[in-house]
Amino acid sequence: MTPPPLAADTHPPTELARVEFTALTGERVERIAPISQGWGHLSWTVRTTSGRYLIKTGIRRPQQADLYRQVAAQQIAAGSGVATPIVVAVGTPDGPLQRPCYVQTWIEGADAASVLPRLGPQENDRYASALGRQVAAVHRIPGPRFAEDCAATTTYPTWQAACLSRIGRLAASIEEKAVLPPAVLYAVADRLKTLTDQLGNGIVPRLTHRDLYLPNTLITGEPAGAALLDWEAAAFYDPVWDFVKLGMWVFEPHPALRAPFMAGYTEFEPLPDGFHERLTLYQGIEYLAAFPYFGSAWPDERMLASFRTLLSGWMDAHGLVGARP
Repeated sequence: MTPPPLAADTHPPTELARVEFTALTGERVERIAPISQGWGHLSWTVRTTSGRYLIKTGIRRPQQADLYRQVAAQQIAAGSGVATPIVVAVGTPDGPLQRPCYVQTWIEGADAASVLPRLGPQENDRYASALGRQVAAVHRIPGPRFAEDCAATTTYPTWQAACLSRIGRLAASIEEKAVLPPAVLYAVADRLKTLTDQLGNGIVPRLTHRDLYLPNTLITGEPAGAALLDWEAAAFYDPVWDFVKLGMWVFEPHPALRAPFMAGYTEFEPLPDGFHERLTLYQGIEYLAAFPYFGSAWPDERMLASFRTLLSGWMDAHGLVGARP
């Protein structure tokens, strides 16, 4: 049986999570409490004699396959030295919680989105530099083949093939849902295909988080200084893709973070050739992807309005004539 999506503020009974945790880990729970925040997961924090853990189940992506893709990415990152929780157990829909779930270690730290506004410039710089180093560590991890996720559910022989496939799927979804005027869709899709054809051949698959914004990061103590969370969108992509959301949701609202982040990042990983040309292609794809997502799958008019502005600006920058979203 496939579990249905859950509302973000709806938790299955905590007692079921307690029983599930013990069944998966063999440890007795001393204390357990739900954590209500989060778009992608419902979670409970758990205390045992061996330490603190988190048990998580999906909201928008609740299937077992979705969970395994997240776990695969997180374990690859943790095993390569990235500061991120380690998954210690995985449950199935047949367990006490009656939903796929997993248990991960707890990293002590503060939610960056909540704490950052209260920090001084030096603390902000330290966090941003540490975050840059962690993202660089992710981008140094090679993938065996370009893939939509780290369990290799769908793979591609070349990066151009991966991009063209994504553009084609988006165009079909937008046409079906009628969430953009056809003239806008065709103009943008044609330009994206042209930019894809212009990509060089030197791009290799690397681990890419694909959801880097402040709520998916922690401010921690030394030695890491920052940690990364929530790998549900991770893939083996061109890692330049990660700079799309970093630009929108980190650098744009917090411009002072850009320079220390880039300094931390380039200390370990130089920006690749054609960085800006690649980035503008991926921006166009991500802006386009927002329309079937926020316009149909998970309607959100406020987010949709912001992406109308972003896509219009992208079309202006590329000299496209005609209608705007």
